[in-house]
Amino acid sequence: MNMDTAVITRPDTTTPNTVYHVKSGGSGTILDINDLCLWYGAAQALHNVQMTVEKGLVTALIGPSGCGKSTLLRCINRMNDLVDNLKITGQIRLLGEDIYNRSADVIALRKRMGMVFQKPNPFPMSIYDNVIYPLKVDGVTDKAFLAETCERALRSAALWNEVKDRLDQSALGMSGGQQQRLCIARAIAADPEVLLMDEPCSALDPIATAKIEDLINELAGQYTVVIVTHNMQQAARVSDNTAFMYLGRLIEYGDTEVMFQTPKSGKTQDYVTGRFG
Repeated sequence: MNMDTAVITRPDTTTPNTVYHVKSGGSGTILDINDLCLWYGAAQALHNVQMTVEKGLVTALIGPSGCGKSTLLRCINRMNDLVDNLKITGQIRLLGEDIYNRSADVIALRKRMGMVFQKPNPFPMSIYDNVIYPLKVDGVTDKAFLAETCERALRSAALWNEVKDRLDQSALGMSGGQQQRLCIARAIAADPEVLLMDEPCSALDPIATAKIEDLINELAGQYTVVIVTHNMQQAARVSDNTAFMYLGRLIEYGDTEVMFQTPKSGKTQDYVTGRFG
């Protein structure tokens, strides 16, 4: 894949300059976040975040606890709409469409965004019904299509060979790592444009974590992945680009290899070398 890196510093009178050296996948921008600010009541959690996400690449959001990375992730599919006393300014565009436009269909938006949470959250139903749930909610009834989709999603989640003979059994009987891969299968069953992951390995053991990381690497290219992780080594292993956030501000955003080997911001250097965080 042909990838280019450019270093740009965008002046901003309200926040420290963000350093950009983003790796491009050649497929164009899928998400464009412009001057995004967010308040929970009187407390401002995001300050003038400006970044683009490249289609088909894996983008990691890193930073110390409370820096705003999960808040930013949940802005992308408007999950923060469910929070009281929330105020958002700025724009997030998905393939050019402003997702916070008054006319935006939030339900349709969330269908375009697969979401995987920190802890596996399989539904109390069979493995098969878990995977096809998004399609059945959407009114799909064709049994052959549902069965084909189930197999495709489970294969994509590297789970098919482990569960193909027990699809009618409860998903709650699976191991934690299997449950998380099942949740990934469920998220991609409806073929979303973006796959959002909020610390998907934080509740898993090292073996299960390695399987999820392998899966993310396999899904890259087919899906655009945005992952929040507190594990810097994980970000280095799975992502093409990394965004470092601190106190609600985007400090540096760019090529993951550069971020961890020769970061352009002194604050990024301090964080990745363990001086704080």
